[in-house]
Amino acid sequence: GLVARLREEARALREKVEVVDDAPPTTDDSVRSAIRTDAPVPEPPFWGVQEIPVDLDEVFHHLDTHVLFKLHWGGRGVKGAEWERLIREDFGPRLRRMWRDQDYLRPRAVLGYFPCNADGNEVVVFDPEDPERELHRLVFPRQPRHDRICLADYFRPLTEDPNSAQERDVVALQAVTVGPRVTGVCEQLEADGEFAEQLFTHGIGVQAAEGIAEWLHARVRTELGIEAGRGRRYSWGYPACPDQSEHVKVFDLLDAQRIGLSLSGGYAVEPEQSTVAIVAHHPQATYFGMKSGFVPEDGAPDALVIEAPRADELPPDSEPAEAGEPEPAPVPSAG
Repeated sequence: GLVARLREEARALREKVEVVDDAPPTTDDSVRSAIRTDAPVPEPPFWGVQEIPVDLDEVFHHLDTHVLFKLHWGGRGVKGAEWERLIREDFGPRLRRMWRDQDYLRPRAVLGYFPCNADGNEVVVFDPEDPERELHRLVFPRQPRHDRICLADYFRPLTEDPNSAQERDVVALQAVTVGPRVTGVCEQLEADGEFAEQLFTHGIGVQAAEGIAEWLHARVRTELGIEAGRGRRYSWGYPACPDQSEHVKVFDLLDAQRIGLSLSGGYAVEPEQSTVAIVAHHPQATYFGMKSGFVPEDGAPDALVIEAPRADELPPDSEPAEAGEPEPAPVPSAG
């Protein structure tokens, strides 16, 4: 009866073995991942920081229309012929018209190449004019389990042998924005009750910022002489580098205020449609979280570059991953 069942459930609860999480904290650096430490170091075209003029015609081809149309413009759930019709008759022409006619995207970008090395869970950033002088240490968490990946592992480690020459690696840091005007336009559209137009405009602003970041990352790959799918771009606030307070150091390194960026009290980048990122050129760089992701083989292509539809392609009718989800990690090989 009921009493017997309750007694059995209580007994099972008492006897249940408590699983103790004995994983080390994400700050632990006693065990490093198996990521190669001998990846070739490319030569950047310049050292230090430069503002990069943004060509919106070029950026257009880096827009991720899959995310724009599905997540921002309300295309979620539309499939098959209806999806193709929506793109052909509405979203496609609308995007091209809005991109051509807008006057609210004021793009700016800044890019920096710095000598660096890894030291445990930190990327030590050195002064390009005096490579022995530390400027900042960017701190990243390490997977407690899995393959123990930390973003710092993608850069050459500091040598512990005083008799061997220290080879510096190179790290690219970038910051981009479409400026504050698009936010003001969206606020005015909302105040006027133009909710659909506000939705479309906000989506354009968000994806324009992402498109500029991807356009600049593509430029970094070209300038470093590495193939299109190699390396990764990581932004703070996502699983591999969740601590947005690190933005303070990156802002200092890039002098990000020069392009109109600032930080909120919670270290979020402002204006809203702006991104800051670190670029790792390493051939084994992959997206990962503290509970997901494994070390891939060399040359694992960047799915965001290889697979993502751009503005001049028909995006698939599948639903895109929500922001912050790492790309599917390869299953580690046995043995």
